[in-house]
Amino acid sequence: MQRWRLGVYLGLVMSLVMLLTGCATNKASSTTSQSKRTVAKSAYVTSSRPTFYVHGFQGSAKSTNTLIAHAEKTAHAHKVYVATVSTSGQVTLSGHWDAKTRNPIIQVVFKNNLAQYDQQSAWLAKVIQTVQQAHSFKSYNLVAHSAGCVASVNMLMTTGLKLPTIHKLVTIAGPFDGVVGEDDVANQNSFLTSGQPKYLHAAYELLDAKRANFPNGVHLLNIIGNLDDGSNSDSLVTNVSARSVKYLTRGHNVHYTEKVFHGKHAQHSQLHENAKVALMIDRYLWHR
Repeated sequence: MQRWRLGVYLGLVMSLVMLLTGCATNKASSTTSQSKRTVAKSAYVTSSRPTFYVHGFQGSAKSTNTLIAHAEKTAHAHKVYVATVSTSGQVTLSGHWDAKTRNPIIQVVFKNNLAQYDQQSAWLAKVIQTVQQAHSFKSYNLVAHSAGCVASVNMLMTTGLKLPTIHKLVTIAGPFDGVVGEDDVANQNSFLTSGQPKYLHAAYELLDAKRANFPNGVHLLNIIGNLDDGSNSDSLVTNVSARSVKYLTRGHNVHYTEKVFHGKHAQHSQLHENAKVALMIDRYLWHR
């Protein structure tokens, strides 16, 4: 009788051990599977919407190389085309845009990097149209530095252009209302209670006259540099000049975000080499 009871007891113990082991194994397997899914999901989206990077006055591909390289490394973006605009306005695309490419980037290069805003606006519109003919898309993003910001905003306010819908616009050190040493002076300008700059320079007056044409619903990230040397500027563009783009978008339901970077790495040309600036742009454009 005792042996029988002992056998039953040992059988129950073995069954309990096997049950607990199975539960632990299933739980571990479930945890491992869940962990793999968590690791596999990127913090950045997978989008087919193209983003155009535009340099400024006297700029070149070097002006946007660092920003693009950072986007490729961090946000899993891929440069698909370099769109080169000749001095006569002819657009040449080099590269390849595969249908499955994640977060595609087009780098815009003007051979004549001294052209006026309106000319660069026309060229930029032609670049976008040329790329759309090569690879169809319905909406796009723009990242621009310095004079490229003014050219981009001017293009968006120009009627008669058959362009896709602008989704997000990033302006870096945009001289919308003057350039220090040319038609602006540090700490001279300010904003009125209405938000309008006190002094309206020639280029700004032209933009303001067209502001009714600014598209609705645009997401705008305005990046500004301040050297913290008392000039309230990035050496070339005062903070007031850079901020003045906001007044141009009034009444258009623009989702406006402003970020000021400080110190020596916030100098006008250093902004597009600044890793913190690049990271902010990547997150603004592609972060979930």
